[in-house]
Amino acid sequence: MKSKFYHSIILVLIINNFLSAGQGSAGAKFLQINTTTRGAANAGTLVARPGLIDALTYNPATTATLTGTNFVIHHSNYFVGMSFDYMSFTYNLPSFGTVSMGLLGLLSGDIEETTELQPLGTGRTFTANDFAGFVSFARSMTDKFSGGGTIKYVIQNIDKLSASGIAFDMGAIYKVGLFYDMTIGFSIKNFGGDMKYEGENLQQTIKLNDNVFEEDDVRIEVTSENYSLPISFDLGSSLTIPMRKSDQLIPSIAIHNIADQAEFLSFGLEYNFGELMYFILGHGNLNGMFDNKASEMELNGNMRGFTGGFGINLRPVFNTKSWISYSFEDHKYFAPIHSFEVTIEF
Repeated sequence: MKSKFYHSIILVLIINNFLSAGQGSAGAKFLQINTTTRGAANAGTLVARPGLIDALTYNPATTATLTGTNFVIHHSNYFVGMSFDYMSFTYNLPSFGTVSMGLLGLLSGDIEETTELQPLGTGRTFTANDFAGFVSFARSMTDKFSGGGTIKYVIQNIDKLSASGIAFDMGAIYKVGLFYDMTIGFSIKNFGGDMKYEGENLQQTIKLNDNVFEEDDVRIEVTSENYSLPISFDLGSSLTIPMRKSDQLIPSIAIHNIADQAEFLSFGLEYNFGELMYFILGHGNLNGMFDNKASEMELNGNMRGFTGGFGINLRPVFNTKSWISYSFEDHKYFAPIHSFEVTIEF
């Protein structure tokens, strides 16, 4: 029964790599999850939003113009009972740049083991958790141009199997400033070598002979195939349109080219009520925005839908610029993802 379970795990890993294939194939898909409420509500378009700690994982250059110290703690209720958690810290060193550190993880919780002979469960549980820790640096080269980079250590675990590797992000921001403070940004994310699974579940003992007087146990180890990281290229732009008093309307758009998907556009529209609160609406795939009946082929495998959220500044209460925020992401075949976050700035 154990061997069947190990075979099942190997099969799931192989199938997962093929099912995630679009233009190519890639693993470590958790690296594509929206890491902040503001990022999720804006449908992942923060690649060209400088000065936001929420934009760090979308484009490391966006933190170059941050000041002081910033913290983010984020939680998402993800699909099928999983959870996604993210935290980051940034510190600006005047005349040097902004240093950031963070950790993110997709957690499965306990999964009950089943086999062909025990479909109701063996009484044993296992987990499938993915993690990434990172360090980032960003700097303003001029008053219009900023650049940044990130190095990440990626770990994937399922039961007694694990894979790990190093990935890099890099990006740049250019403030055009000619039309409503237009900003253009680009980022290349998850660039790194292939990963592969190793561990006890790939090792088995096979009985070759029923003769008790002969050697009958042979130890074998299955070798996992290498799989690539979900490298992506994002290009985006944003405007800052003054409204009444100190309010601002900030539309942003981005085009995403991911290794295992066809290109797609996403859009976010944010309204800031001064420094008091903000509201956001967006859409994760404009190909399906006006066609609810679009097929998977027409959507190129991208099931993202409408997004939205809001944030409230708690400074009047705690005398510190801190925010609580919420976002949702709609998907074609799954319940929406609900996310919650606390951001503190010193």
